[in-house]
Amino acid sequence: MLLLVALALRCDTFGDPNLHGDEAFYATVGLAMHQGALPYVDIWDRKPFGLFALFWLFGGITAQPIGYQIGAMLCAAGTAWAIARMAARLLPGSVPAPLLAGSVYLLWLAPLQGYGGQSPVFYNLFIALAACLALRAAPNLRTGQSPRTAQGAMLLAGIGITIKTTALFEALFIGLFALWQLRAAALPVARMARIAATWALIGALPTLAIALAYGLLGHWAEYWQAMITANLNKPPHWPSSQMRAGIMLLALAPVLLAAGIGWTMLPRPARAFVTGWLIAALLGLMANPNFYIHYAMPILVPLCLAAAGLLKRPLAGLATTAAITLLSISIAPPFRFAHTLASRAAMDRLVQAVQDHGGDGPLLVYDGPSQLYRLADKPLITPLVFPTHLSHAIERDVSHLSTLGETRRALEQRPDAVVMAITPRNQPVNAETQALVRGYIATHCRKVADIAVPERQRTDRIGVWGHCRATYPAP
Repeated sequence: MLLLVALALRCDTFGDPNLHGDEAFYATVGLAMHQGALPYVDIWDRKPFGLFALFWLFGGITAQPIGYQIGAMLCAAGTAWAIARMAARLLPGSVPAPLLAGSVYLLWLAPLQGYGGQSPVFYNLFIALAACLALRAAPNLRTGQSPRTAQGAMLLAGIGITIKTTALFEALFIGLFALWQLRAAALPVARMARIAATWALIGALPTLAIALAYGLLGHWAEYWQAMITANLNKPPHWPSSQMRAGIMLLALAPVLLAAGIGWTMLPRPARAFVTGWLIAALLGLMANPNFYIHYAMPILVPLCLAAAGLLKRPLAGLATTAAITLLSISIAPPFRFAHTLASRAAMDRLVQAVQDHGGDGPLLVYDGPSQLYRLADKPLITPLVFPTHLSHAIERDVSHLSTLGETRRALEQRPDAVVMAITPRNQPVNAETQALVRGYIATHCRKVADIAVPERQRTDRIGVWGHCRATYPAP
């Protein structure tokens, strides 16, 4: 039933090539990996390797966006199922609450920009399944056993960390919850320590395996820089972060209200479990205080569990679900098939403009859809493929590459076509690189297209400047 709900809410997104810039980039990386590109070396970002591995898998099925979009739908439905299973365990005998709690999760993904393949859509599944297994293992843990379900929970949580680093906080909560259950058995301290160390090792194995692989390939420095240094070097832009935090709080308000009421109706052990998980998810959110609205999706999982206390009441549960359904479809309407057709048509026009006016030379996407490289059959001109890495001021020099130096190097390759938004899509802009690119197109190119390109929740006017090499002097 939850799979049918997920299909109904998301089927209109299937085949949309420009749902959101983030997931279009992840798909670009996944497909580039099939051509031999290595993340952090040939194409740079700070996201963990597991996310790109997922998109590599989707790209192995089909190069079309519907591949990852169906994968995202299955992961969303799987997470909703895990929520339902946990609600059934925390509230035994409550028939409607599990299904309604899972449905609320699916309904509120879209208002949080989870209508496609944003990273929380994927790692929420692994964290939710890990928590589900930890709950299932709890009776055995209280008798002093360390069942395979507990070890499986640690492995799933570890996989979640390889998809999004901030999932570490939720993974730690799951481990601490399992240890707290084990504490009831009054085991010797030495044995408790051995079990805890084993669980920690199991959880760390996926990340350790990836790190070891990069070390053996001779790219440890690039891996460390992307995973650690880049995250420490990126400064928050507090004015925009505060504005986004307010928007995020407003977007979560309906589910927060239901969760707050439902929490008071949960049994005491269930309240403790949900509270601990929610604190862990909030710590993960605060660890990266940019507060983009899709960062709230991990919080949605424990909120839906808390709301199950309200949803178990027949009339109140149905009324709450109905209200959330109406709000969801008013904020992020489903069945927007016409939008998907318009998005595909706009991307086709953009690709055609590049192919008709870009000659045989390179393409530079300075501030535009990163998937244009693949769609127009152009090689990646720089490892900084995600446009904000070149055009956004807060991304200046956060990679192991000089942002200004990479922009210069890209322009020295004499791109035949340059793509950038008419109005910058992300503020504050990188004034240095923008001046270089604007100087290049003003001197060596001519504008050949100005196309309104829709994403799911915004539309940008994207310009194409072509015929550049014909007037660019030989080095």
